[in-house]
Amino acid sequence: MVQREIGIEDLPLILVADGDRKAGTLLAGHLARRGLHASHTTLGSEVLALAASGRLAVAIVDVALGDMSGHALAARLKAIDPNLHVLMTTADYRPEFEVSARQIGILHYAQKPIDRERLEAVVAKALGISRLA
Repeated sequence: MVQREIGIEDLPLILVADGDRKAGTLLAGHLARRGLHASHTTLGSEVLALAASGRLAVAIVDVALGDMSGHALAARLKAIDPNLHVLMTTADYRPEFEVSARQIGILHYAQKPIDRERLEAVVAKALGISRLA
């Protein structure tokens, strides 16, 4: 029996979808430094493709994306996989945005600036681990 080491690509994928490339890259980088397999995109279509492939464990979706709204993306993700963990972020503080997101069935709603410790705890719980590295 051949054994191989487990690499980062073997870990559950967390995809950060944010129309603000810098913000998304920073958040994905932060999660990667915590030992997670995290990546970033500005396009909802890329998130949908990964979700359809079954490779996505957690989607962190901003309200504003390059090709669709975060709410539309979250709804489509939940239609593809009702058990997918979807978190939503926003710099828009209108209460109706959060109400709409929660009706879709998201796991967590975070207003920017994001409380990274709280987000880490939510992601860890979604992945079924006690805490991040």
